[in-house]
Amino acid sequence: MKIRNREELLSHGDVESRRIVLDITEKTLERLDGRARIKSIARMDGDCFCVGEKRWDLSKKRNVYLIGAGKAANHMAMAIDEILGDRLTKGIVIVKIAEPTDIFRRTDVYVGGHPLPNEEGLRACKEILKLVDGAGPDDLFIVVISGGSSALMSCPIDGLTLQV
Repeated sequence: MKIRNREELLSHGDVESRRIVLDITEKTLERLDGRARIKSIARMDGDCFCVGEKRWDLSKKRNVYLIGAGKAANHMAMAIDEILGDRLTKGIVIVKIAEPTDIFRRTDVYVGGHPLPNEEGLRACKEILKLVDGAGPDDLFIVVISGGSSALMSCPIDGLTLQV
């Protein structure tokens, strides 16, 4: 359930009207869920990773990396992690909140700051830069970005700090 305090919301007021609004809201939130949306467009077809009509033959890739940031990055990255399984070499995702229900097999999760950047988001960015710097032409990067990524994925240039 997306609406975690449903029972509390139904405990007073015009309960029937509230139930209708909550049912509509719940269905809408389910359809907008990042994990469900990614799984509706991405899949494996043999050795090929497919997103819509685009296809990448993973048997021709040395490494497959996942990078993500944003308030919906948990669910989007979980979908990619699930779809790729053992074909995913490594993932790094910066989220706003690490949920107890988040399950990642090959992805490191960092809790960045939002709306203000924090040290953990900066640490994650440095790890992403190391990953990118070590990559070669036969590596594939899959990137999932959602709202909030500009704060969560902050990496100030030399001379600036997170406090500036």
